[in-house]
Amino acid sequence: MEKKKNNLDVKKLNEIFNIGSKVLKLLYFILGVLIIYVISLVFKEWGIIKFLLNIIKVISPLFYGILIAWLLNPFVTKLNNKGMSRTFSTIIVYFTLIVLVYLFSLALIPSLVDQINDVVSSIPTILTDLKDWVNNLFVKISDRSLVDLSNVKKELFTSIEVFGQNLTTNLPKMAINLIQSLVSGIGTIVISFIVGFYMLFNFPSIKKHFLNILPKKMKKDTNKLLDLMSNTLLEYIKGTLSISFILFLVNYIGFLIIGLKAPALFALFCAITNLIPYVGPYIGGAVAAIVGFTQSTFIGIVIIVFIVICQALESYVLQPVVMSKKTNLHPVTILVGLLIFGSFFGIFGMIIATPIIALLKIVYVFLDEKYGFFEYKQ
Repeated sequence: MEKKKNNLDVKKLNEIFNIGSKVLKLLYFILGVLIIYVISLVFKEWGIIKFLLNIIKVISPLFYGILIAWLLNPFVTKLNNKGMSRTFSTIIVYFTLIVLVYLFSLALIPSLVDQINDVVSSIPTILTDLKDWVNNLFVKISDRSLVDLSNVKKELFTSIEVFGQNLTTNLPKMAINLIQSLVSGIGTIVISFIVGFYMLFNFPSIKKHFLNILPKKMKKDTNKLLDLMSNTLLEYIKGTLSISFILFLVNYIGFLIIGLKAPALFALFCAITNLIPYVGPYIGGAVAAIVGFTQSTFIGIVIIVFIVICQALESYVLQPVVMSKKTNLHPVTILVGLLIFGSFFGIFGMIIATPIIALLKIVYVFLDEKYGFFEYKQ
C-alpha cells in the first residue's frame, strides 16, 4: 500500500513540475511582452519611432522593390528552370508586367476619372435625393407605427447637411492632396520598379547573403522558417488578389446592368475593401447601396441583394476553390486583429492584419515545436 501511495505521489509531483514549468514559460513570455511595451513607450517619448518611420518612408522604394522581386521571382524561376537564362527570364517577366499594367491603366483610369468627376459633380443632387428618400421613409414609418420620429429625422438631416458642407469645403484640399500623393506615389513606384528589376536578376542570392550573416547554428532553422513564411504569404497574396479581381469583374458587370452610377469606381472600391476579411465586402457594398438608393429604391434594394449573392459566391465557391487564401486562423483572432490594426493604421492596417497575424502564428508554431513552450500542436 505504501508503494502505491509513493507512486501516486511521484506522478502528481511530475504533474506539478510540468504545470510549474509551463507557468514559468508563460511568465517569461509576459515579461518579454512587458519589456517590448516599455521599450516602445521610451521610443515614443524620445521620438525615436517617428524618426525610424521617417527613415523607412525615405527608403520605402527599397522595400517595395524587394516585394516586387519576391512576387515575380517564381515566374522568373520557372522560365529559368526551362532552360532560359536568368537575365532573359527577368527581362521577359518584367516587360510582360509593364505591358499588363499599362493596358489595365489605359482601360480603367480614363473611365475612373470620368466617373469620379460625375460623382463629385452630382454630390449635391445625391445628398438632396438622400434627404428625400430618408424623409419618405420616416413618413411611412410614422404612418404605420404612429410614433413621432420628427426629432430623429431632424438630427439625421442635420448630420447629412454637415457632411455635405464638410465634403464641399474639404473637396478642393482633398483634390490637391490626392494629386500630390499621386505624383509622389508615381515617383516611388518608378524607383521601386527599377530597384526590383535589378534585384530580380540575382534574387536567390539575397537570402544566401542574409543567412551568411547569421551564426551557423541558426542558418538551417532560419532558412526553414523563411521558406514557410514566404510560401504562406505568397499563397495568401495570390489567392486574395485572384478573388478580388474576379469580384471586381463580377461587380462591374452587375453594377453596369443594374444601372448604378460610376460602376467601375464602386466595383474597384468593393474589390479593395474585399481585402479586409468578413467586414470588407459589406463596407464596399454599403457605399454602393447608399448611392443606389439615391437613384431609386429599386436600384438600392437590387444592389443589396446583388452584394449578398456576391459574398455568398466568394464564401462558398471562390474560397474553397482558391485554397491559398486559407490561413488556418480562428475568425475571432482575425476580428481582434482587424480591430487592433485598424485602430493604429486605419483601412491599410485592416488589409495587412490577416497576413501579419498568419506570419506571427507560423513563427510561434515553429518556435513552439522547437522549444516546446506550450505544446501548441498537442
